[in-house]
Amino acid sequence: MQRLLKILGNLVLGTALLLPLLQWGYYGVSGHMLSADIVLTLFQTNLNEALSYLRDQNPVLWGGAVGGILLALLLLLRSTSDLGRFSPGLSRRSLAVGLVAILAGCGYMLRESKNYTAFRIERETREVLNDYRRYGQEKQQRMERLQQLGNLKIGRGGVYVLIIGESESRDHMGVYGYGRQNTPWLSRMVQEPGNLFFTHAYSNHTHTVPVLTYALSQKNQYNSLKLKEAYSLLEAARAAGYKTYWISNQRKLGGYDTPVAEMASTAEYQVWKNDRSGTADLQAPYYDQVLVDALPEIRPDENAFIVLHVMGCHGEYLDRYPKKFARYPDNRSRVDTYDNAVYYSDWVLEEIYRKVSRYPRFQALVFFSDHGDDPEGNRGHEATKFTWTMAHISLGILTSEDFRKHRPGTWQTLEAHRDRYWTNDLLYNLMVDLLDIQGMPGEEPELDLASPLYEGEPGNLRTLHGKRKLVEDGE
Repeated sequence: MQRLLKILGNLVLGTALLLPLLQWGYYGVSGHMLSADIVLTLFQTNLNEALSYLRDQNPVLWGGAVGGILLALLLLLRSTSDLGRFSPGLSRRSLAVGLVAILAGCGYMLRESKNYTAFRIERETREVLNDYRRYGQEKQQRMERLQQLGNLKIGRGGVYVLIIGESESRDHMGVYGYGRQNTPWLSRMVQEPGNLFFTHAYSNHTHTVPVLTYALSQKNQYNSLKLKEAYSLLEAARAAGYKTYWISNQRKLGGYDTPVAEMASTAEYQVWKNDRSGTADLQAPYYDQVLVDALPEIRPDENAFIVLHVMGCHGEYLDRYPKKFARYPDNRSRVDTYDNAVYYSDWVLEEIYRKVSRYPRFQALVFFSDHGDDPEGNRGHEATKFTWTMAHISLGILTSEDFRKHRPGTWQTLEAHRDRYWTNDLLYNLMVDLLDIQGMPGEEPELDLASPLYEGEPGNLRTLHGKRKLVEDGE
């Protein structure tokens, strides 16, 4: 009994000591407090991305922090390990009472410590992961509800392309006024009629999975819709009559990526190109240009919705482009390699547009970034290290003459809204309008950038899933 009491006591004490040590250790390395957003990234990444992230940081500092935490924990436990030697004559009854007291104390602590940081992080993480799991479980029910909508249809149809960028901040794009001309193609395209570049686009979060979970579904920061009940953009397009395509150079993640993976899984045609990331053992086909060759052939009478998900500017930046695109010195700074990645992304976008614009009945190409990155501050896109650069994203719509001819009202509204504020969790509303899907339930015209009723303003729009108001940016 005494041995059991000692083991249990050490376990409880070790857990109690480890949690604050982990929090302080993370703070000592990063300068920021640990949060559920950071913990969630552990469930939403893969080994190669994690290794790339560690290379992007200071592995010596992180290794020292881990070693220090373990050493501190060991010393603290050792200092309390001999407390029992002062009472060798304890009876079994006394030991049993002590055991009950420890268990009761643990139960009380768990019940009363809802706002204790460690428990709050665990609770918030668990709630999000449960929402993600339920979203996957409800897919069949959502599809059945869509099929029951007899009036769901599309207008003229045609071919629409959506490109999901990665970690590309408009603060580092020449087309948005950055000092380096690292987007030569986009800078030419912005001068041509039929192309719009929106000046105040923001991400709804700084991590890919929460961003795309909202951007590609009806769920957003401003409605009370439950995630599991939210239709995805691909579900809506397919049910309305579009043939849907998902072509990705990002790795298909695991079960905890269920919202994005589940949305992609509803596409009729899927291509996942990238199993790994890194220049050390990868040839050119694993760079984003491989997506150009993966684009499908489209029949003249086909209504198609094509989604491409690029690796873009995800860290480590040096891994994202072939050497011939090293426009700025690779070894000078992180900013150089980031700007090279932006330069290469501009070329990839040009190549994609060159091919899709030749499709019969091509209507529009929409591109946006999931979130930005902060290479100057070496902060990446971690929510706990939030800077507005992480939330500054691009949004562009390149339209055909046929689209502008047959959708003049939509085009004029978009032109008028070029400088309006917008967060990318409202992408679903925008795309449903552009795709001309009619009869879709739950329409929110006040959140649709292509609607004359759009109400997005810096005072009522947010990021970090409601935690920060855009008006705080002062842009």
